[in-house]
Amino acid sequence: MSNAGTTSMPCALIVDDDPVLQLAVQQYMNRLGYETLIARDGQGGLEWFRRQPVDIVLMDAAMPVMDGFAACRAIRELPNGSHVPVIMITVYDDEQSVDLAFEAGANEYITKPIHWAVLRNRVTQLVASARAEGALRNDRAFFQSLVDSMPDPTLVCDQACMVRWINVSAQAGQELYEPEIDNPFRLKPGVGDPDDPESAPDEIAKRIRRQVVQGGDPLDLLLRKQCPDGTLTFVELHASPLRDVSGGAQGVILRFHDVTAREIERRRLHHEVRRYGKLAYHDSLTGLPNRRLFEQSIHEAIVDGARFQQRHALLFIDLDGFKAINDSLGHPGGDEALRLLAERLERSLRRRDAVYRLGGDEFAVLLREVAEPEGITAVAQKLLDIISEPMSLSRGTVKLGASIGVSLYPDHADTASDLIKCADEAMYQVKEAGKASIQIFRPREG
Repeated sequence: MSNAGTTSMPCALIVDDDPVLQLAVQQYMNRLGYETLIARDGQGGLEWFRRQPVDIVLMDAAMPVMDGFAACRAIRELPNGSHVPVIMITVYDDEQSVDLAFEAGANEYITKPIHWAVLRNRVTQLVASARAEGALRNDRAFFQSLVDSMPDPTLVCDQACMVRWINVSAQAGQELYEPEIDNPFRLKPGVGDPDDPESAPDEIAKRIRRQVVQGGDPLDLLLRKQCPDGTLTFVELHASPLRDVSGGAQGVILRFHDVTAREIERRRLHHEVRRYGKLAYHDSLTGLPNRRLFEQSIHEAIVDGARFQQRHALLFIDLDGFKAINDSLGHPGGDEALRLLAERLERSLRRRDAVYRLGGDEFAVLLREVAEPEGITAVAQKLLDIISEPMSLSRGTVKLGASIGVSLYPDHADTASDLIKCADEAMYQVKEAGKASIQIFRPREG
């Protein structure tokens, strides 16, 4: 019995109507380590081939019932017949017969009388090549089965990002990419990174080649596409390098995981959290960040300051004359004045700075990454001037003043609580000195 395609004894099918030559070839193949099957015409050889796997076919051309050319064509049409090497052995040495043999699917053509060394080398080379190709086909089938077992659409690309493999899930097609074998990997128009509105499909493909194929580092991206009906599709793209035995990146494996339901829910929750978070961390009257967010921001500023050697300034502002507005215009007038003042203060600050309402007529300003104290004093004076400008309210024109105390990190304190105490102390020093002024913290004597 044959063990074709394995490492044990190979099998040769000998098809020849000449019993003398048939016996000579059989004995020679046995000496080469082959089992042999014998057929006296092409039809018999075809029947043997259907029943028994073989590693090579040695076929005479001129035979009764079915000649070698017809038998070779018939073998090639069988499910297992496209890869088995066939050597045509014949007395015909004319050009037409040679062409006919190769058109029928023969791998080699040897004329009679047989040159046995030539036959030996042809058999050895063809069987070794067929086994190597068979092993490669098995590897490809194994790899295809492995890729197909992945539930997510998966594409395998080479170093040039040409698509070489796709799994069953990817074959159905996606709205995000073009799953075409032997074509460049490309995302469809309109696909992008939701966190980068300027990202385009071509730029994402370039990033995959640069980071994964050339750099050898994995890449995870969230892709979004708006469908014609307005609905959104979200997919996580996991790009991993395809490595060779030395660890070098020879390509990229792209896996697409649909996360539409997760992302829609996450965005809904994020919106709710932001909405409720704004209520929890912002003053309902002025819309400014409140004391809770102020304390959190101070802690964050201290951490950044320690890490990046930054100086921060904290300004405590206590309004002068606010009680008189409440007394003369009532609480609605006082509330209007606070809202207008909050708008003025916010407009006067840099984007990285922030103003907070701590309660009543008390405010705080956090200045991040400041330089020398002289510049901080200039900012504080600007705020004092803004506060002192007359305000036209619905019930009349009013004028406020302010006492501003300043503390610096790390000059005066290196903790959030101590920095707040220093600014508060500086503000009270202004109050004691007559209000309507600015004071940078200095320890009390004695």
